[in-house]
Amino acid sequence: MARNAEPRVDHLYDPPVAVIGNLRFTRGGVYADYLIDGLPLVLRPLRTHERGSRYYRNLARALPSGWSLSGLLDTTDPNRLLRNMVGNHGHRPGWVEHCRLWEPTFNPAAAPVGAPVFLEQRRRGWLTFPVDSGRGGRNAAGAATKAKDWLVGRDVDSDTSVAAYARLAAEVVASLPAQFSVRPASPLQILWQHRHQVLRGALHEPMPPAAAGPDRLTSAAFVRPGVDEGANAVRSSWWPTMRPIVRLYDADRPDGPWSYQALLPVTHFPDTGLRFTKAAYLYALDNVETDATIDWMQHVTVRSPDRAEALNARAAKNIKDQMRQRGRMIEEDDELDVKLANTREYNAQIKANPSERELDVATLIAVGAPTIEMCEDAVKQVRHELDQAEIAVSRWRGAQSKLWAAFTPGSEKHAHLDEFRDPTSAHLWGRFTPLISTRVGDSRGTPLAENQNTLRRSLILHDPEGCARRQKNTGLIVIGDPGAGKSNRAKLSGIEVVLRGGKVDVFDPGTHGEWGQAFRNVTDTTTVDLGDSRFSLDPLRMFPFEEAGDVAADHILPMIGVPADSDMENRFTLLVSPDMLHANGINSMRSLIGYLRDQPDAGNDMLLARLEAWATQRAARAIFDETLPAYSTSQSLATIWLTNRLGLPDADDILNPHLYDKLPKSARAGMAIYGLIIDTVQRHQFLRREQFSTMIFEEAAELMAYPAGARTAHRITRQGRKHATGIWLISQDYRDFERMGDKFITQKWLFAIRNEELATKTLEWAGVDPALYPEVVQSYFEDTSPAVSADDEDSDDDAFGKVHPSRMGEGFIVDERGRRARCRFLGAPSTQLAADVDSTPPEEIFAPAEEVFA
Repeated sequence: MARNAEPRVDHLYDPPVAVIGNLRFTRGGVYADYLIDGLPLVLRPLRTHERGSRYYRNLARALPSGWSLSGLLDTTDPNRLLRNMVGNHGHRPGWVEHCRLWEPTFNPAAAPVGAPVFLEQRRRGWLTFPVDSGRGGRNAAGAATKAKDWLVGRDVDSDTSVAAYARLAAEVVASLPAQFSVRPASPLQILWQHRHQVLRGALHEPMPPAAAGPDRLTSAAFVRPGVDEGANAVRSSWWPTMRPIVRLYDADRPDGPWSYQALLPVTHFPDTGLRFTKAAYLYALDNVETDATIDWMQHVTVRSPDRAEALNARAAKNIKDQMRQRGRMIEEDDELDVKLANTREYNAQIKANPSERELDVATLIAVGAPTIEMCEDAVKQVRHELDQAEIAVSRWRGAQSKLWAAFTPGSEKHAHLDEFRDPTSAHLWGRFTPLISTRVGDSRGTPLAENQNTLRRSLILHDPEGCARRQKNTGLIVIGDPGAGKSNRAKLSGIEVVLRGGKVDVFDPGTHGEWGQAFRNVTDTTTVDLGDSRFSLDPLRMFPFEEAGDVAADHILPMIGVPADSDMENRFTLLVSPDMLHANGINSMRSLIGYLRDQPDAGNDMLLARLEAWATQRAARAIFDETLPAYSTSQSLATIWLTNRLGLPDADDILNPHLYDKLPKSARAGMAIYGLIIDTVQRHQFLRREQFSTMIFEEAAELMAYPAGARTAHRITRQGRKHATGIWLISQDYRDFERMGDKFITQKWLFAIRNEELATKTLEWAGVDPALYPEVVQSYFEDTSPAVSADDEDSDDDAFGKVHPSRMGEGFIVDERGRRARCRFLGAPSTQLAADVDSTPPEEIFAPAEEVFA
């Protein structure tokens, strides 16, 4: 129990007097509050970082003096996350039921007692600037404007004043770079921000959506903070503590919850500077492993070039005076020489550009937790994280509550921020890229992966159906070693497309039908073994005259071995042209053979001889047998095409002309049938623009090596968006797709690759520069889904060499917008579904060792 009375509530920390729209009225002035997004710079190339730093520079130049930028940690509402998962498919019971299976993963209310729960956290950007001091903000001219308004007795919250403040705020925001998506904060969001800073780390409440709540609030709606410097009111000893911490709580509910907070001003940067792009030290705070909440804030006063030049000239003069006063002592210490040179260089930068601004930046880090011990541990880790960049923070006793006021607009002038301001140019400030977005994936869709860009975990959602509506490429490439989990995740995503009413066609070359097993509990699934000639794939029967000839030439000529650009090829192309087909009544390959037989000198017709010889082949029956019914598209939402019995050649056999000429007729026929069914499926999918569909190719190397198959895949990557059609290509080597032309495919899922050279080149292919991110490349081939290697006597022999369940599915992802993340792909949400998509062979049953050696 406390040995003294509860501390009084200082009016310095009072909440806003009123909030109207996004305008905050305080005793210290009127401010506009906005949400601001960070730039997606994670794992991006140097040119993207440079462009991003210019956006930050322009942001700083356009804001009025006295602005602040904060990074606040927000916990996602689990109910909102569930709604985002269901999306526009709430009318599909199967999909809603599937989403419910995920709920215990991220919703504490739905999770079993004691089960781990995935609490998604996001770094929210919060921008505040004054609007009652004119366009220049808190400077001499702004002070004169405020004094004038006070003298004339202007009512700050009158309709006229509110409209004027809103116009000024809109003018400022209109001048900011659009890349930051600056948008007004709602009154409820401002209420959340105030409550968040009071109960930081003790209460995890999600930020409300912008559309929720009223359009204005009074001070009665806000928490009235109780501030206990040093947590003295709850100390256990008689002697007052000198602990550099502050306890905050709701003054109207003093029994709790309590937030113990440490305010850490950044007071030292390395003299040699920070190397761009490694200067994003505020982003590094998200890599502190703690359950405490870590926020940060930068308060900035802005000076014009003329004012900055005058101050720098004065500083240079002071340095020269010190040098003269020291006399010969200066020869033993060049510190003043370095300071003078740096001051002159900095002054030259300010003078070089009339639009440049000097920023006086005060950076403050806030650590909040429900216990003192957790807060202290987090502070220790923050110091360690920043020390790696040679950045130091201070922790001042007795000043924690004053520093905390810096997060409260209107009270920042009492927070002693001038004690640790660092002057810099807007250009140099932009190089720190203070607010970086780690968000990857879509706003709706199924949980695909856990974002591991930082230790602040978030879910990556995948919405392939919406990709076309967002005018993005619908292609996807999945890369990884055998057993890394790429097929497992692709199966699950394919099942989820079907549950949402989409259509998938899967081409499975495996010997045990693993995709059929994966879809065995999915309704509307059909499995077709292409080794059984159950229907005709004759291109002249399946395709209209306008397309039939081209399709036949693509697949029949390579099968029967007709050389490219030969007289025989030209003759066949002419015979299957639309006009000739129509004029001669040719509507099948058999009728083409009949037409050639009726021509003079048919006995010497080499084209006829080849076609007749191939027509006798059992492997080519689906092409030449007119008694088979023509293929008609299945009404099933999922069709699994088994291609193993086609005897498809491997990529080397297809690409090497000498090896291709030696292929048996069954292999060539299999390749033609494979290509024909792909073209047929693609055509039908393109005709159904009202329904999303995708083709999934397991072990896609053979498809890419086959010219006709590569052309079809390339056609989908270029035109699939217009037809709500996607293509998912699964392979072990990204180079398999070079022949197709993969530059239009943005989405990439990269699973574990152990080969160092291949891993490095794969990341480079995905847009991650190995020279800029060498540690990322090394972790990819060394520490991505690593195997358990403990081999002592007490270790679990069954686990040895396997990947621990918590590390399964690790890799990288590139989303449709080119944003990148290190991630862990998620498995199935239920035991049954996990068993369905698992292709691992069943464990053999051995006798226990004690029985063998009894």
